[in-house]
Amino acid sequence: MRSVSSRREGEKARKVRGGWWLSALLALSACSLVQQRAEEQPVAGQASGQHGLLLYGVGRLSFLAPDAWQARGSEKRLHLEHPSGAGRLDVQQVDTQYKDEKACLAGAEESLAKGATTLTNVQRHGSTFAGRRAVAQEADTGGWHGWAWAVCDGATQYRLFFAGRSPVPQDVMDAWRALTKSARVGEFR
Repeated sequence: MRSVSSRREGEKARKVRGGWWLSALLALSACSLVQQRAEEQPVAGQASGQHGLLLYGVGRLSFLAPDAWQARGSEKRLHLEHPSGAGRLDVQQVDTQYKDEKACLAGAEESLAKGATTLTNVQRHGSTFAGRRAVAQEADTGGWHGWAWAVCDGATQYRLFFAGRSPVPQDVMDAWRALTKSARVGEFR
């Protein structure tokens, strides 16, 4: 029979090995995030013909956003931020290629439901966005109010997240309106 001290030493050794594994996993995750950030570059929108708004695109999704917002991104991801940090917009083309639109919408519902676990006042429903079928979600978290959409272009999914500090400033709401009115899926305008 093992002594109490040898059992404790064995438990300590397992905790140290487990701690090493967790540290390694976190380091790998951090490397992935650093690599993703390194791939992001400042992005210049195109002239839209509308005062104060630029045209941006991710994949086949195009939309308008304020020219004062700072934009960074890569081919499949775009992050825009209000000059004071009072608003944010993240847009991405999901890497997963779904079988068809039905599977894409099921994946959209699952993704938004998973993301809602830490949110309050969550409202999620089927919708349209950018002229396509989508799932929409509105919620609050930590002094922010946000909207999320997962929109399907056939088997391709785009996810958008727009948030503003509560109470949402008027210029951030104006950006939200510009986004929701202008977003389209199709050939980049």
